[in-house]
Amino acid sequence: MLLTIASFKLNFVERRARVVPACDASGCAFVGPGVDLVGAEFDELLVLASPLLGWLEAREPVRVRSLSLDIGRRRLLVTLEAAPKPRVVKIDPGIDAAASDELLLLAGPLVARLGEVVLVKLAARGKHSRVLR
Repeated sequence: MLLTIASFKLNFVERRARVVPACDASGCAFVGPGVDLVGAEFDELLVLASPLLGWLEAREPVRVRSLSLDIGRRRLLVTLEAAPKPRVVKIDPGIDAAASDELLLLAGPLVARLGEVVLVKLAARGKHSRVLR
């Protein structure tokens, strides 16, 4: 079982992910803090994030500091290291609809895994326990 994910942010510098589910176990919009994944839990996500990083690097050799994806808006925001200069890359349907669609497909396995992990983490918080029974 897994939860539908609304958004996530991967911070490669801090080795931390923040994941926000779309809804709770009752089907209502999720309220509360997102779920943080750090250390080894974050490292597991790196393999699943590699298609997104590869897509970016195929267009320009970059060093990514953080990457966030708002799934409903199909918007990817990427902060890049200072070399050659710090900047933010934004890809959304208003800029490039085909790229937004492609990035969502590439993120599919990562989003699915996040849905599994977040379900377990929220159950441990005492939320979503009905889903696990």
